[in-house]
Amino acid sequence: MRSTVSLLVLLLCPALARAQLGQPFDFYARGPYRPAVPRPEAITGYPAGAQQTMYAVMQHYLDSVVATAPERVRVERWGETPEHRPIRVLIISDPANLARLDPIRAEIAELTDPRKTTPARAAEIATKDPIIVGFNYSVHGNEPAGFEAALQVAYQLLASDEPRTLEILKNVVLVLNPSANPDGHERFAAWYNSVAVGADHPTALEQREPWAIQGRFNHFRCNMNRDLVAQSQPEVRAMMEGLLRWHPQVFVDHHSTTQAFFFPPVAQAINQNLPPQATKWFDTFGRGNAAAFDQQGWQYYVRGVFDFFYVGYWDEWTTFQGATGMTYETDGGYPLNRRREDGTISTLRDGIAHHYTASLATLETAAGNRRARLLDYYDFRRSAMDEARTDRMKRVVLAPAGDARMLAHVVGLLLRNGIEVTRLKQAATSSVAHAYWGGAVARQTFPAGSYVVDLGQPQRRLAKALLEPSAAFDRGFVEQQIQKFQRNRRRGESADREDYDFYDITAWSLPFTFNLDAYWTEDATPLAGDAVTDTVLAAAPAPPASPPRAGSAYLFSNASEAGARLAFGLLAEGFKVAIATQPLRADGVGYPRGTFVVRTQRNAATLHERIAELARQSGVPVVAVRSAYPDTIAAGVGSDDVMSLHAPRIVVAAGDGVDQESYGTVWQFLVNDLEARFTPIPLGNLANVADLSDYNVLIIPDGGATRMKRQLGDDGVTRLKSWVSDGGVVIGFGGAGMLLADKDVGLTTIAALGADSTAKPDTTAPGKEPPVLSPTSPAKDKPEWLPGSIFRATLDRTHWLTLGYESDRLPVYVEGSTFWKLSKNGANPVAFVGDSLALSGFTWPGNTERLLKGTAWAVVENRGQGRVVLFLTDPLFRSFWRGPARLVTNAILAGPGR
Repeated sequence: MRSTVSLLVLLLCPALARAQLGQPFDFYARGPYRPAVPRPEAITGYPAGAQQTMYAVMQHYLDSVVATAPERVRVERWGETPEHRPIRVLIISDPANLARLDPIRAEIAELTDPRKTTPARAAEIATKDPIIVGFNYSVHGNEPAGFEAALQVAYQLLASDEPRTLEILKNVVLVLNPSANPDGHERFAAWYNSVAVGADHPTALEQREPWAIQGRFNHFRCNMNRDLVAQSQPEVRAMMEGLLRWHPQVFVDHHSTTQAFFFPPVAQAINQNLPPQATKWFDTFGRGNAAAFDQQGWQYYVRGVFDFFYVGYWDEWTTFQGATGMTYETDGGYPLNRRREDGTISTLRDGIAHHYTASLATLETAAGNRRARLLDYYDFRRSAMDEARTDRMKRVVLAPAGDARMLAHVVGLLLRNGIEVTRLKQAATSSVAHAYWGGAVARQTFPAGSYVVDLGQPQRRLAKALLEPSAAFDRGFVEQQIQKFQRNRRRGESADREDYDFYDITAWSLPFTFNLDAYWTEDATPLAGDAVTDTVLAAAPAPPASPPRAGSAYLFSNASEAGARLAFGLLAEGFKVAIATQPLRADGVGYPRGTFVVRTQRNAATLHERIAELARQSGVPVVAVRSAYPDTIAAGVGSDDVMSLHAPRIVVAAGDGVDQESYGTVWQFLVNDLEARFTPIPLGNLANVADLSDYNVLIIPDGGATRMKRQLGDDGVTRLKSWVSDGGVVIGFGGAGMLLADKDVGLTTIAALGADSTAKPDTTAPGKEPPVLSPTSPAKDKPEWLPGSIFRATLDRTHWLTLGYESDRLPVYVEGSTFWKLSKNGANPVAFVGDSLALSGFTWPGNTERLLKGTAWAVVENRGQGRVVLFLTDPLFRSFWRGPARLVTNAILAGPGR
């Protein structure tokens, strides 16, 4: 009987029959197809999954199908990559929808503002208009199954006359981005095609990309699936703008590689700013995908490790825009053949088939729920405005203190998200204001020029998620993690430990990451302000007036990146620049410590014209000083308290052991923010550099200390120590600190807190299980791994590293399980002092803050004529950490001893 039933199932389900008989997936089973439209292999020359398709070949194929099926597709160019590859998307639908694309887009846009669009009008639009679906494929360039699947999806939609496909086209407008990371994909694909033989062994050459390839990242080695907060990459900005133009109701980001296919519902950690209606659709689309996969007999999973907390992912960012944003992770790829943990093989072709099937299933689910999903899209913003009326947090105010350009940059980030911002025409007062740094609720007057984000707006949820001081976790989720923590603290050092369910960082509040003066208020009294637009914000400020000819010196501020950029520019042209380590008096005016000083006596006569021109380009006001004589006991421009700077000649460590993303943030910061040149050199090559004395700055990004030491080698260590003693400055982020603290390197006296393995176990952990405390369980003074949070650090404002900072407090980022004991022989200019250190994000009770207190975040040690400057974590993390950036520029400018 069982065999008869099985035969009947196979007869009724040909797809399942093929799968059970081991036959390859048929991409062309959903016809009939129009013969004029070419299949992908007709252009590429090989079947799906036989090799990696190059970006230009993909573009040639898409041009071919567009030319042969123009009635179903339009092409949009959204921008280009840093390597000048175009970002092109296909707009696919049936001819009737394409004939009225502009009206459709305009009507869908009406759903984004419930202040103007009534429920009746929303219902009318939902009844007649198609649903907008956005697909991004392979934002991680070395996850090529999505890239390849995009070709098959495009062919199916443009060539098939199957009734189900025609029904999709009738009800859906698909915005298909076939390659969300062209630059990373090209690095990967060119390398892979040049070495691949189809070997599935995990140690085979083709199973691991070289460091310089790493197609996961874009040109600047940025993970563009984490960049929706910083918006640091041109591709990300272009794709954001394109999606906001189309306002999709469904969005899928296609990834790989997992052991089995993943699609939502997601794991438990869900951002609490999202309403239940935003995630209820995960089950609808999950069931639609499951039915398609079950028909094939394929494995998949849901509610795995992929959570929904950090707003900087493509799936979550689009969900905060009102869409059902989802990540799909496929098995199969990037190698042609990949060995699973049980010895079975998944192929690139498998991964392509799975993404292709999930894509079509998602389109069918969207088509079948078109009207309901459109109405929910409208309701997402309407309900947000309803919530604003009862939420205590009514508005956020960003005061115009400190770096005005940085403040404007953050406002620009908000505007590009469609968030409304106003600027106060005159001073305004809030009766119930909360400072982001904490303290008592108080009456607060905000000066004219302050930026105000009123949370009673359609984009309330996204605005709050980006700006709120701390994102909240579900209580049940937190309790589960604490129970795991308590059990882990009772297990031995070699025992299996329970993994925590954090997928990514837990804090990113923009006022903290950019070190802005910010408040949130409980009152919503209307304030007199002007709406801020991209055009207004982007309008170039009036260039600073050219300074008169200085008699003694030129002065300019170190309170902004623009000031540092001007200093770098002058030094690069051979001019002598200095910096004041104490407050200055010049021509009867006071200037803060950190002011840059360019003395006329020590420079060529060309200084006068060049500083005026460079200041104009940088937008930095420059003051011309007539006399070096101070009128009080404060320092003057000729004082010994004005320290001469050496022109930085920079090496950035690269190669194995160095974290690609940390390297990328340094690269982008130097080139784009400071316009400074540098030379990337692998750590393994430092011992062989013919004349290392040509350089005076070495930046070692974050990375693995053990691997970096292995790359550096004994000869490299010897060379590095000699170079520092001769006047070089080595600047290390994160793991680089532990590299330089290694006993065989010995360039710093820092040590990791809790590294003493003889310390007594933590007997206070009240874990319920296991009942017995292991003698080798973690010590009481050993920090537990931290997923990524924000803490209050205290600055030593007498130290040169903190020049330009007017406050003694600074928000800093901390992750991992390494805290640093204070330097024994050096200075600790940024440290954790006092109580209430946590500002934002998750911490472990009784562990994190207790152990962080009294530790260092930044350390400076003198070694001969040189220096070692270390930061506990990457001070430029993900390019949205800019509050500590001045510490980095000070280290580069003031650190070298020659």
